[in-house]
This record gives sequence, structure tokens and C-alpha cells, in this order.
Amino acid sequence: LCLLFALPVRANKTVDLVLVLALDVSSSVDAREFDVQKTGLVLAFRHAAVIAAIQRGRHKRIAVAAVQWAGYRQQRVMVPWMIVGTRSEAARFSDRLADMPRAYLDGATHLSGVIRFASNLALEARHAAVRRVIDISGDGKDNVRGSPQRARDLAVAQGVTINGLAIANETPDLFDYYRSHIIGGPSAFALAVRDYDTYPAAILRKLVREIDTRLLY
Repeated sequence: LCLLFALPVRANKTVDLVLVLALDVSSSVDAREFDVQKTGLVLAFRHAAVIAAIQRGRHKRIAVAAVQWAGYRQQRVMVPWMIVGTRSEAARFSDRLADMPRAYLDGATHLSGVIRFASNLALEARHAAVRRVIDISGDGKDNVRGSPQRARDLAVAQGVTINGLAIANETPDLFDYYRSHIIGGPSAFALAVRDYDTYPAAILRKLVREIDTRLLY
């Protein structure tokens, strides 16, 4: 008689936050603007303020992944899930961001598509999480068939919060659009910058606020 015993599955550690970073690489984003987005994130995850925000959490670690997005069916995971808790882990994630190529050279601005893609990614993450958040950066309104509000409302109903960073270099009212159509969920917020040159400081401030729950209320 042969008895088979199921081996216990090791559960992944609980994290304070599952975070999807979603970078706009549509046709309105030129090579310099893409580099500014990437460099801003690279520097942010090397900054003491981000490490300190992570360490103030109950579990002192987050899970984070990076996505690039443009038009219809143009969404791609560029840096898969990594745990970031210590300075060395943050440096490894930062290095992966620095090595990240551009996924698409042109394409429309499909915000409803990236909301669906990123929310599914956040929900499918194998890490038990206190919060699940999408961080979307973009410089335009959705110009593909689909409803950002409908995608947002579905994501929020599934427990995902969506925050936005509106880069208003070409669309002056983009901040209001993000607030009305894109962000949603508990303590959701949007920030605005007038151009790409002010993006790095804004993404650092945004990440600290997203990670440190004491700054959300």
C-alpha cells in the first residue's frame, strides 16, 4: 500500500503593500520623456525616504512590479514582482528598473486597458497584502474605445486602489481628468506636474505617500 501525503505549500510572506508601477510609453512620450520616467523611479527606490516609508509599515516590506503601457493590447510587465524591504532589496529593484528597455515605440493612450491589466496583475500577486495599489503615470486622456471609469470601478470593487500622476505638458486639464475618471479606492489620490522635468520629485513624493499609510489620511 502506497500512501501519498500532500506536502505543505509554503505561503509567501505578508507584505504591507502590493504596488504596480505603470509607465506611459504611448506615442506622445518621446525618448527623453521615457528616460525621465524611468530615471525618476530608479532614483526614488534609492532614496532614503522610500526605504524609511517601507520600514514604517507593520511588515516592513512591499511587493512591487513595473508595467509599461500604451494602446490597445499594449501592456507588458517589464520588472516582475520583487520584495522590497531593505536598502539592498530596494537597490536590486532599482537596478532592474535601470536596465528596463522601452516596450513600445508608439501607440495610443489606453488608460482603461492598463487599469484592467494592472489590477489583474495586482490581484494575481501571490503575496498576502494589506493593500493593493496601482500607480499610473501618464500624459494624456484615454483615446481608445473603452471606459476608464468602468475599468476603475471594477478594480475598486475587487479591492484595488488606483492612484495617478498626471503629466500635464500637453493636456492642461489632465489632473481633473485623472481625478474624475482614473483614481479610485480607499485613500486614492492624484498628483499633477506641469512637465516631465518635475516628474522625478513628484514620483518620489507620491511613492512615499503611497507606501506610508500615515500620510494617506
